[in-house]
Amino acid sequence: MKNISEISATMTRIAELLRKGEKLEWAKRIEQYNSELQRDAAHTLSKIITLFGGMGSINDLVLYFNGQPMIKENNELDMLLSKLHNLCVTA
Repeated sequence: MKNISEISATMTRIAELLRKGEKLEWAKRIEQYNSELQRDAAHTLSKIITLFGGMGSINDLVLYFNGQPMIKENNELDMLLSKLHNLCVTA
């Protein structure tokens, strides 16, 4: 599989942003998939792709701190999520 290291690095940064925005359950799931990626890449990639579908998906997250949207972090998260999805689909 190509791009596994890039996928892993992207997921690490996504998890950091999710923790910063107190989306701890999402951060834990991303971290779990990131660790599974090394053991079974093909299966884990399919699990990652399912995070993007439907209502309540990872695409719907908005990060807040003290009741204020984290604009810079939300923009970065959006970019990284798009990148992650594209990397997983093309891997």
